[in-house]
Amino acid sequence: MRVLITTAFIATMLAAGCTTAQGVIHGRTVELHQETATDGETLDAFVVRIAPRALQASKAARATVCGQVEQVAGRHTVQLKTDGYVSDCGLPQSGLPYLLVNGTAMDARENHFSLANRDRPGYLVTPWSVKYQDASGVRTVSSF
Repeated sequence: MRVLITTAFIATMLAAGCTTAQGVIHGRTVELHQETATDGETLDAFVVRIAPRALQASKAARATVCGQVEQVAGRHTVQLKTDGYVSDCGLPQSGLPYLLVNGTAMDARENHFSLANRDRPGYLVTPWSVKYQDASGVRTVSSF
């Protein structure tokens, strides 16, 4: 019986260290915050400006953060959210650009677009850089 209790305790402690942040549940969408561009701000400049805060949100949630970039009253805006997964975040399938933030990436091998999102325009923010991709290819917008 003692072995069973010890095993259960160790498993619980290991699982607790691998979970997302409090309030974030795997598979349940949590809205984090909204960002809006300033007057005349380009989409690239907007994403680079909000990247540090978006990375911090991803690190705090211990999960990938994402959002679809939309135009509201002539300004770029994005509602950042998480689904609680480290390696993915559900995005609506549309032609609008997206923002995918992987603040939990541990090394530069994770500094690339996923196959699921390769066919649409979007930005990838990691601790190393901000990249943009569209049908013409991938370009680095900013490096940290």
